Amino acid sequence: MQGFLQILVLVAFLVVGALAVRLRLAPPRKAVDLLVRVVLRALLALMGFRLGNDPALAARLGDIGLLALASSLGGLAGTIVFVGAVELLIERLRRPSGLERTAFGSGAGDGGRTDGAVPFLKRFRDPLALLAYVVAALLGGLLLPPLGLDTGLATAWILNALLFFVGMQFSQAGVSFKQAALRPETIAVPLATAVGSLAAAFALAPVFGLPLGRALALQAGFGWYSLSGVLIADLGDPALGSAAFLANLLRESAALVLIPFLARTRIPHAAIGAGGATAMDVTLPLIEQGLGPASVPVAFASGALLSLSVPVLVPLFFGL
Repeated sequence: MQGFLQILVLVAFLVVGALAVRLRLAPPRKAVDLLVRVVLRALLALMGFRLGNDPALAARLGDIGLLALASSLGGLAGTIVFVGAVELLIERLRRPSGLERTAFGSGAGDGGRTDGAVPFLKRFRDPLALLAYVVAALLGGLLLPPLGLDTGLATAWILNALLFFVGMQFSQAGVSFKQAALRPETIAVPLATAVGSLAAAFALAPVFGLPLGRALALQAGFGWYSLSGVLIADLGDPALGSAAFLANLLRESAALVLIPFLARTRIPHAAIGAGGATAMDVTLPLIEQGLGPASVPVAFASGALLSLSVPVLVPLFFGL
């Protein structure tokens, strides 16, 4: 129920932003693009600061950090491999029929283009700038004494503002959710993300001595740290619940770094997969910036489907 209500709220902000364009209440497209960039940087800075200034996270690193790190990196690696394989397969299947590869359009960084003639620093200038915001805020949080600030409310409203402006962007770009529903990526990306994330459990289980069901439950959070950890703890394993919380938080943080880079590879849909469940909210603006407005419907659908599966898959696997 919580996941469904969250999706409704996020959809509402996207729809209202799109309606503002239809009603001619939105600012010009250049102004909207600028607002998205500014608010996105504010969100990244706030999240980086939260990670660095939260002593509870630092305390957890000593006990469960290795399992959480392996879980997050394994899930991301599996996702990138499976989504990349599916994307290349879809591209190959399209070629005989004369169909061109689906292009997301030009966002902040020409998602998916890997022109070898473009110098590395120029091609990755925007991702490196975004990474610098996160790192600077993280270091600031580490250097300052714990302030005890509750950044949850501020993060939520900044995120809502971002989705409102993103709704304006894809409406101004003429993007259609109906057209996105007809594309194979809309189902293939979340499915490959789920399979890739869960595949890591088969390596985690023997290495860390976990029952396979527990390892699968750990991986089934898909980046939704605020729910998966609570679910596992309530099911009777507080230690694994803490590991799930930290693992999914680390996955979200790593995705924020990786998405701009993945968007410039031959497998740009991996940027959506990396976001996991957060592709419909926290990482959606970053995906849109890297892949363009046409990526919004696919990313939102992927994040929503994965989010809805978390409260089903976590208890199911935990009980195996």
